Amino acid sequence: MTDRKHILFLNQVDNKSLSTDNLRVSCQPLIKTIPLDFDSNQWDKNIPWVLTSRTAANLIMEENLPKKIYAIGSKTCKNIPQAIHPKKATAKDVAKLIMENGEKEVLFICGKQRRTELPQLLNTANIKLTEAVIYRTEILQKELNLQSVDGLAFMSPSSVKGMSENGGFNGLPCFAIGTTTAQTLKEYGQQPIISKESSAESIMLTAQAYFNQ
Repeated sequence: MTDRKHILFLNQVDNKSLSTDNLRVSCQPLIKTIPLDFDSNQWDKNIPWVLTSRTAANLIMEENLPKKIYAIGSKTCKNIPQAIHPKKATAKDVAKLIMENGEKEVLFICGKQRRTELPQLLNTANIKLTEAVIYRTEILQKELNLQSVDGLAFMSPSSVKGMSENGGFNGLPCFAIGTTTAQTLKEYGQQPIISKESSAESIMLTAQAYFNQ
């Protein structure tokens, strides 16, 4: 029987449900998400809100939401079905959608370590952006044994940074959940392999195709 390839996820996932006949999955989260105090009643509900992370979406999904919400992708807004999102899950595409709809002002709900692409794109288009920071991400320090690992899977830019601070990538193939995480991998000198959809299951399909080449 051929040994299964071993994929190590650096974010929290259900590794038992993801493992297949050809791939073995393990999980070593390198980040911890810490919610911050916030009062959504103080936020303007007459302007659209914008989400680019699933963490932010999960934290506000039970709040009193505005009529219009933009999200970077369908997986991000899984629990907010009324959210509007572009076909391609990138900051550039959600910014383009906001511009095409003629928005003048938005509220960006994000984490403390959020990336700069979306604010920069909207600022260039003269769209006023106010930020509501509702969580922060802490990088955990761990000793990782990569001897039996055949590939690394990243589901957020923060997990990429965490890997760089916990011994590096060891020359292993790096699988990314989307273009934002892939861009972060490139910034650390890696050549990411991007999943077709923003899900752990899609990363597994991408990894299986990669190792079957």
